[in-house]
Amino acid sequence: MHALTGLALIQSAPADPARPDAAAHAQDDVRSVDAAFWDAFNRCDRAAMGRFFSDDAEFYHDQTGVTRSRGAIVESLVRGSCGTPGLHLRRAVVADSIQVSPIPGFGAIMAGKHVFYAKQGNAPEVAATEARFTAVWQHRQGRWEMTRVVSYDHQPAPYAPPAPGLLLSPAALPAYAGVWQSDVGPISVSVEGDALVLSSGSLRVTLGTLTPDRFFARERDLQFQFSSDRSTITVEEKGKVVARGRKAAARL
Repeated sequence: MHALTGLALIQSAPADPARPDAAAHAQDDVRSVDAAFWDAFNRCDRAAMGRFFSDDAEFYHDQTGVTRSRGAIVESLVRGSCGTPGLHLRRAVVADSIQVSPIPGFGAIMAGKHVFYAKQGNAPEVAATEARFTAVWQHRQGRWEMTRVVSYDHQPAPYAPPAPGLLLSPAALPAYAGVWQSDVGPISVSVEGDALVLSSGSLRVTLGTLTPDRFFARERDLQFQFSSDRSTITVEEKGKVVARGRKAAARL
């Protein structure tokens, strides 16, 4: 056998999972092709997504049911994630959740969790959905392709507060205290220890600072925009305005 021909056969052959080094190689390969597929998904690249499925692939989804064949799966992904005007979805893997298990003589199984982020128009991107997934990858003819995919346990993504943009000194906090009258009732901000606490009806959250005029709730996906003179406040939930208030006159 010609040396170059032999080298080509070795490079295109699937790793033998019985060897520890080969198993590690297969894991790296699958992680790499998985990342490439989801990059194509995030870009709504129909042609690129199609290259990662086998002709007879099957996709099982706990909300939309079963989809069979490469063409039908890609069509459903494009129609679902890219078909809503103004909406962009981005998938991100939960890094410490991923497990890759080689399948001798076939390929590998990849399983874990991922989060889908949604951006509507010019609104900020928000974590929308978290789910579990299992994908069966087959290595054949020098390529990795998904033959079976299961996507399940979809639920609202857990809230992760943003990193504070700055830290206000205790002396600066009283300037933000007061009561604002809004269409959903009074919104009250008070100083408690070294923190600002916002209350409205049954809502009670501790505020973190993004900018001198913008704050976020540490407990749920809420942000609060003050006017520069603190006379008004705007409340946003998951990037959408849900209330506006004007500061009540101080009682003498």
